[in-house]
Amino acid sequence: MRRPRGVLAIVGANATGKSSLAVEVALRLGGEIISADAFAVYRGMDAGTAKPSPEDRQKVPHHLVDVRDPREPFSAGEFSRLAREAARQILGRGRLPILCGGTGFYIRTFFTGLFEGPTRDEPLRRALEAAGRRRPGLLKRMIDLLDPESGTKILLNDAARAIRYLEIAILTGKHPSKLFRQSPGPRWDLPSRKVLLALPRVRLYERIEQRFHGAMSIGLPGEVGKLLEDGLPVTAPGMNAIGYRETVDLVEGRIDRREWEERVIGATRRFAKRQETWFRRELDLIRVDAEREDLVDFVLAQSEPLFS
Repeated sequence: MRRPRGVLAIVGANATGKSSLAVEVALRLGGEIISADAFAVYRGMDAGTAKPSPEDRQKVPHHLVDVRDPREPFSAGEFSRLAREAARQILGRGRLPILCGGTGFYIRTFFTGLFEGPTRDEPLRRALEAAGRRRPGLLKRMIDLLDPESGTKILLNDAARAIRYLEIAILTGKHPSKLFRQSPGPRWDLPSRKVLLALPRVRLYERIEQRFHGAMSIGLPGEVGKLLEDGLPVTAPGMNAIGYRETVDLVEGRIDRREWEERVIGATRRFAKRQETWFRRELDLIRVDAEREDLVDFVLAQSEPLFS
């Protein structure tokens, strides 16, 4: 019996079909899926994160899905540590680990490691959080000024990551980007194959809109309403997921449904464009058309070197 000896990664922008492809490949190769999505880790956040369906999770084991409360921060360092542990355990069972997702920084840290940095400083974090609440966008601008290279990795509303980068900069007196290069932490030292699903921009945007008008537009308002009823603050880390804060405005009556649709679709398109830009800079990616007719067979062929 052939045993896998490395990890397969299936990556790409939103709406390229990563999750369904990963399930089909896992079924064919005897694999288990490790989610590389920054928000699929959060419980109760399903409609807006395109989380794998209960049916798919019954067919194939999924890891790092629903493992955090949305009030809790979840960092790239935590992800890379937990994902590598899961991958080695999956290999130990004689199965193929399949890393699947679109959070480019998480995927990079899985393979290349990440500087772990100083321990959390809670008083400093509270001060930064307060400053961010008083002046939206301030934390991102601070990082842009202190360390422009790190600033390119942080979205405007990603307060959790901005706070961590500022915490590292303040506590060490050094640029986080420089520290990450000098002390990247543990790397993935076993074989890997990385497949990038890609689409022409027009077709990608069409699929984003189709996905929104499916289950997302139906389920997201009710899901966000329940999260708010359960006391989840709008500033919680999980609420940084695309579409959630826009949906808060809908649920609380500040915008109508048409504006909500335009804002969520627009934000998703912009994010997908940034994902494409990120993956163009990454090394060792095997680019393939996400709508190729023989896509599953193509990925199976690319996975062959991972088996002894």
